[in-house]
Amino acid sequence: MNKPAGYRQIGFLLGIVLVLTLPVGVFLLLSPSGAPDDPGSRPVLLAHDKGVFPAFQENYERQGEKAAEAVGVGFTPKPFHTTDLFVNRMKAQLPTREAPELFTWWSAWRVRPLVENDLVADLTHLWDKYDDLYPEAIRSAYTIDGRVYGFPYSVEYWPVWYNREVFGRLGISEPRTWREFIEACETLKADGIDPILQSFQADWYAVIWFAQLIIGEDPAFYRSLCDGEASYGDAPVRRALSVYADMIKSGYFSSPSANMLTNAGHLWNNERFGMVLAGSWYHSTVLLEQGVDPDSIGVFILPPHNPDAEKTIMMESGPIFTAKNASRSEEAEAIADWWMSTEGSRHFSEGFGAYSANQSVDPAYLQPVRRKLLDTMRAEGWNIVNRYWEATPSPIVDDAIDALSRFIIEPEAKREVIAALEASADSFWEKSGTDREVEAR
Repeated sequence: MNKPAGYRQIGFLLGIVLVLTLPVGVFLLLSPSGAPDDPGSRPVLLAHDKGVFPAFQENYERQGEKAAEAVGVGFTPKPFHTTDLFVNRMKAQLPTREAPELFTWWSAWRVRPLVENDLVADLTHLWDKYDDLYPEAIRSAYTIDGRVYGFPYSVEYWPVWYNREVFGRLGISEPRTWREFIEACETLKADGIDPILQSFQADWYAVIWFAQLIIGEDPAFYRSLCDGEASYGDAPVRRALSVYADMIKSGYFSSPSANMLTNAGHLWNNERFGMVLAGSWYHSTVLLEQGVDPDSIGVFILPPHNPDAEKTIMMESGPIFTAKNASRSEEAEAIADWWMSTEGSRHFSEGFGAYSANQSVDPAYLQPVRRKLLDTMRAEGWNIVNRYWEATPSPIVDDAIDALSRFIIEPEAKREVIAALEASADSFWEKSGTDREVEAR
């Protein structure tokens, strides 16, 4: 799972410039227990912020052991139990020789500050080596100014998870069109069930339905919007927010006070909601972990509300980057080379039960519902776009979280919300010096 909970303050690595000016001695590499490490004697490290999820640590350990067998050098995963601690520690370590050789992070705009400060290694040559094995849409999420950094240990997609038992009892079929989706919402609502789970438990989720509906309006526009080539004042945004406002006013969403991460299993098992738009990690990390019967879980991809829009689904990938200043950066690159291969990618994905970003890996190991999602995407030709969280600059995302949180409570404030989104984006792009031409739409 690559969710950004607790990570807004990464707004983002603005303090990295200050870090670069401080004495190197300030930044001793500390283990989570507080003991210093000697970078010349310690093993190759993989730092990650998933310490609260045992499955991550276990599978990183397996991957490190397998890497040692395959290329003669393995790695030791080093967990951090909060994202805040992890991010702050990486800010301190990455400019120094005490940097971990490998570390998890976020792609696209979220890693740009690290690239611009020359803290991560260029892996373009490895992406060129495996060019036929990785889709261009995934490569582009790792590309900054024409060069490619990091590699994906997994990829997750954002479908709708639904309660098959509720759908069966109410005679609802998997929606194939937007009209059928709305009819499903009406049927669930009439039975006293919240059609769609909404949540402020993680503030970043406030942007998810907004991004999904922009994609459902025009995925090409979504890409342009994220890149600063289109405006939040353009017609596609207004149309998408009108659809969103109608859904909110129609009562299709649960109260945003619902706990979609910590209480989803209870809500699911008690038929408190029918559907949730969430990453494919939600299936195992949330629902199954919280006691949901796997046979009750169904999945479909949300049909676009604009029938002329191409079939497109959001994806998020799990990036690992190699630290340029690390003492054993050559060994880290050897591990990255193997991990990107079919053998290396398959080993991690099979053990973790996740989608491999390497399209040559046979997905037969996947659980049936996950395999069904992938089969549907391939058979129907669904395109993928990067999740909004990574796809656009973090200061814009942070402001969008605030604006769209208000919109969820006050959908009638659409005009003011659009104005806030537009002002934030315009300010960022102007300050960044980006020359953008906004088409009239």
